[in-house]
Amino acid sequence: MTLSVDLCLTRRSLLAGAAVAASAPFVSKLDALAQSDLEDRVEKILKGMTLSEKVGQLFIFQAVGNGMSKWYETHLKEIKPGAVLFETPNFGPANTVGPFVTAIHGTNPDLPPLIALDQEGGPVSRLPGDPAPGAIELATKDDTTVRKLARLRGEFLNSYSFDINFAPVADIAYASNSSMIARSFGKDPREVARKVAAIVSGSRNGRIAGAVKHFPGHGRAAEDSHVTLPRIDISYSDWLKSDALPFKYAIDQKVEMVMIGHLLFPQWDDMPASISGVAVNLLRSKLGFKGVIVTDDLGMGALAGRDPFDIQDQAVKAGVDAFVWVTCSVPQADLVRHLIQRVEKGKVPEKRIDASVKRMLRLKVQRFSM
Repeated sequence: MTLSVDLCLTRRSLLAGAAVAASAPFVSKLDALAQSDLEDRVEKILKGMTLSEKVGQLFIFQAVGNGMSKWYETHLKEIKPGAVLFETPNFGPANTVGPFVTAIHGTNPDLPPLIALDQEGGPVSRLPGDPAPGAIELATKDDTTVRKLARLRGEFLNSYSFDINFAPVADIAYASNSSMIARSFGKDPREVARKVAAIVSGSRNGRIAGAVKHFPGHGRAAEDSHVTLPRIDISYSDWLKSDALPFKYAIDQKVEMVMIGHLLFPQWDDMPASISGVAVNLLRSKLGFKGVIVTDDLGMGALAGRDPFDIQDQAVKAGVDAFVWVTCSVPQADLVRHLIQRVEKGKVPEKRIDASVKRMLRLKVQRFSM
């Protein structure tokens, strides 16, 4: 990919600005950057990208190992994914985490992959030493305190050079048997919405992007989507007045990503939300979300029995921007190659790919001050 000198992003330039960036909010650069200038930068970067580089930006793969190997370095340089997700096996001793993150960033100096993790606090925590507690304890605190603790967590994650935290959970745990009971801020939609908004705002001030989850809402289900596909029997009008509220509050706070869950809402959709055009349309047209729409892990049990390439095709057709693959029965490179070939054969318009790449690029311009 060929970029002009002023747009070319290097690790050296990132490190040079690190001291200033550490104390600035995630989108501080955008505050001084006119929207038209942002779009101009994104368009210039996009024009310098090959089709394979564009397609790679739409994938979020789990990291391999807990330190950079020669094989993994070569692999990342070949597929150039848009982001890399750290799961529990990818965390070695604390003093090795930052260097591994930095090494992954360095595999694509022009357009580094965003590095993500799930650090909700409580039962879903990857890094020890988090200054903020889990959702159940945060729910007992006032919004100002929650915002402050979210900022501290953001600063903690930023100290390891992470870019995105797949949090907060916006699911409302209405009953004690909810699969989200230990991860939710409670059972009152407006109280949950306020806490979600505080987390989104505080995280950004701590220089970490957020991914509110699991849209359209996992809290009514006792079933776990890691194992099976939860079926949530609620009308669209009732959903809009309840489960939708925390997501709307997060969007109003300009959350960077929304993660779609593997959830079936049969009263108004016949597809799992994660690969559904109905869910994407709700986010875009009804809730006004303009950021990155990302799936939950497409290899989870909820989608078991489906061909991974078909899952991928359905997600593309639905209009999802970024596809998370943690558990997958086929090689990562094959998934990328499959989508490249569909574009080359005219089965997927390149403009469809460009639309999602632009959303990823906007996030990277904001993050890396390109």
